[in-house]
Amino acid sequence: MKVLELARRHLQMDVSFLSEFRGGRQIYREVTGQAGSFGIVPGAGPELPDTYCQQMIDGALPNVVPDSQVDHRVRGLATTLERGIGSYIGVPLRLSDGSLYGTFCCMSRGPEQLTDRDAAFMAMLAEVLIETLDAQQSAAQQREVISGILATGSVESVFQPIMNLKNGTTIGYEALSRFTQANGAPDRVFESAHATGLGVELEMLAIQTSVRSLLQLPANAYLAVNVSPSAALVLTEESFGSLGVDVSRLVLEVTETAAVAAYEKLRNHLQPLREQGLRIAIDDAGAGFASLHHIVELRPDIIKVDKSLIQGVATDSSRRSAVRAFVTLAKDLEAATVAEGVETPADLDAVRALDISCAQGYLIGQPGPI
Repeated sequence: MKVLELARRHLQMDVSFLSEFRGGRQIYREVTGQAGSFGIVPGAGPELPDTYCQQMIDGALPNVVPDSQVDHRVRGLATTLERGIGSYIGVPLRLSDGSLYGTFCCMSRGPEQLTDRDAAFMAMLAEVLIETLDAQQSAAQQREVISGILATGSVESVFQPIMNLKNGTTIGYEALSRFTQANGAPDRVFESAHATGLGVELEMLAIQTSVRSLLQLPANAYLAVNVSPSAALVLTEESFGSLGVDVSRLVLEVTETAAVAAYEKLRNHLQPLREQGLRIAIDDAGAGFASLHHIVELRPDIIKVDKSLIQGVATDSSRRSAVRAFVTLAKDLEAATVAEGVETPADLDAVRALDISCAQGYLIGQPGPI
């Protein structure tokens, strides 16, 4: 970390380190400078009672020891003699929840003109380190939660009907994932999973869980499942073949409002499945800057107009103009349109008048068990 090197150079010390107190030991997590000459090995460390840092935390030592040879509290300690510590400065690292993580310290072979002002400087730098440590701890906790979901398969699916506005029939269902209340809202869970590198694995679990229910749906209804572009790139014929389902009854709703890095690669990867009848939908069209790009590049079978444009469309001419543009684009692509988030009769009448193909929302039906 640059902060460690900044401290070491500013104080002209031989070594700077960040340590974690764990399992009764002081574990060196980050080190810069002459680590080897002090016997410091990253990932390892001595028992806590033998360290300056523990004694500093306990109040037996001050934050600053300018000269160990004239300080009766440390000159005879085994760690002083074995490691050849001439001077020391350290501050505790307490996370935002108040728990003690460890210490941020510097040491030198010889004496240094260290003062309480230097300790205040170290404490200021420690605040920067704490922000990073808080983020790392949060990520570790999130990863643990996601790993637990993956290990136990604890994801459930609920299904929301999609209605054909021409004849009022239910033509499909969107599968939505649900987790335990302790794990949080679905969007947050998936966001955490992607942030910790487990997003694709969680999406695959959710897709497989949903697709297993396809055979319980009416034979003339399709099942729509959400998938990010990164997860779509790992879907194969085997992903669905092992579940014994007809892919022509499946719709992949491509999510994410960020641009896809390589559309051609995504198109080519999905082509074998599309040749078998798999359909592609662009989800939340109009909600993000990339939705139009998704539509142009992926040429979907279905365009789902985001609820931010649908809710209030009955009384807002600007929304009607935006929805009308998506309807025109869909007709050019020979794609169907779905109005998302329909919650009032007035908005339902408005989207029907705008020639939207289908509607989905609480007015049509709330998400529920199969």
